[in-house]
Amino acid sequence: MSLSLSCDGATKVITASGEIDMSNAHLLVELVEFLCRPPLPPIALDLSTVTYLGAPGIDALLRVRELVTSAGGRLTLREAPPFVLRILGVTGVPPQLDIASARATATAPPVVTRLPLARGHGGSRRLAPRGSFDGTVPADQPAPLG
Repeated sequence: MSLSLSCDGATKVITASGEIDMSNAHLLVELVEFLCRPPLPPIALDLSTVTYLGAPGIDALLRVRELVTSAGGRLTLREAPPFVLRILGVTGVPPQLDIASARATATAPPVVTRLPLARGHGGSRRLAPRGSFDGTVPADQPAPLG
């Protein structure tokens, strides 16, 4: 990952490029810690050239948000690629982050459907059938082994 810092008016813009993973996510947090000194400018994080976002990167984004909001500032994510938006959507992060992007507004967050799991034979987990299920098998289907 590489980080660059620029200004867009009064806003400090951090551009992250490459992979944000466990080997470098702390660098993003450290840069934001440095910027969170009075007077605190608005901070934007440009993710347009990020190629990978691992769990440590997601954690770093949340830590950065906490740092900025605790200092009374505002953090905005800019130009997050579709795969980043998907990762953040699946993990439930977008409500916690201010995402400003043409892509973000054009692409609705993914819908995550959680299906209940039922216990199968031998302790294995399988998807539970939708609707009611009384345990009987239709005559035209083979009976489960067990």
